[in-house]
Amino acid sequence: MNKLRALFHPIMVFIGVQVAWIVLMAIWVNWYLENNLSIKELAQKLRPDLFTAEVEWLILFEGCFLMLLILAGVYVIFVYWNKQNRLNQMQSNFVASVSHELKSPLASIQLYLETLKYQDVSKEESIDFVETMLSDTSRLSGLIENILQSSKADPKSMELQLQKVDLGKFLSEVVQDHKRQFEEKKCKVDLQLEASPLLMLDRKALQMVFNNLIGNALRYSPVGSALKIHLYRTGRFWDVDFADKGIGFDNKDMKKVFKKFYRVQNEDTQNIEGAGLGLFISREIVKNHKGKLRVASPGRGKGSVFTVSLPTSRGLTV
Repeated sequence: MNKLRALFHPIMVFIGVQVAWIVLMAIWVNWYLENNLSIKELAQKLRPDLFTAEVEWLILFEGCFLMLLILAGVYVIFVYWNKQNRLNQMQSNFVASVSHELKSPLASIQLYLETLKYQDVSKEESIDFVETMLSDTSRLSGLIENILQSSKADPKSMELQLQKVDLGKFLSEVVQDHKRQFEEKKCKVDLQLEASPLLMLDRKALQMVFNNLIGNALRYSPVGSALKIHLYRTGRFWDVDFADKGIGFDNKDMKKVFKKFYRVQNEDTQNIEGAGLGLFISREIVKNHKGKLRVASPGRGKGSVFTVSLPTSRGLTV
């Protein structure tokens, strides 16, 4: 049964159609050339003007053209099937990933709430439980926000609420918000601010970008690793580097990580949670700020650097 199913797989069918087309093309040309003289003699007996040299080549050309047209149709059908198949696979992976990401913090919150309800705990333990639950709700909120942003018909058209933002101070606040996650992962954070420029930014949207990049750095880095966040100026842009010591990327993955639903698939990432939306949303937000989001990595297992480039705002001073 499995062999029969493999035999009728669309790829095998496409290969079969290609082979059949080549065989039929060869048979058609061979038949035409072998019978060309007989057809010409018959045409001369019926109507001498019916089978001129131009008509002779036209018939051969029409036959070849029809064969090519059939081949093109089969190819287009195969390409669209392949795209649809990839989309279905990505959606399946997305549903599985999101389901897991939703269940984990919910289970954690439920466990702590039941502990508080049925057990006598100290004040210090209660505070620790509440902080953990707040961290889990923040994680849920970020995931839901990513899903809502990605569900828009055209993420590129998202409206930004621009306001004056002190980028250095804003970065410091974002880092402080992740203090608990850094402590849990024993991550050493090195925040370097060469200046603190005033830029016209959407605070909520940009916070989502920084949260996604910091979250990825923590998620894909081992316990006790370091994260360097560096704000500096390059020409008319202010760059923010997020340099981690995590699993890094192969060259083929760096070209795809910003695609919707895409997740790096290898033995290093199989047990790591993620929905494949964070980098996609982050890139669209940065692009709507007229900026760029780039990634660089010296190779797998050697860490990576995500760079957010934001243009300077006219009329605002550093």
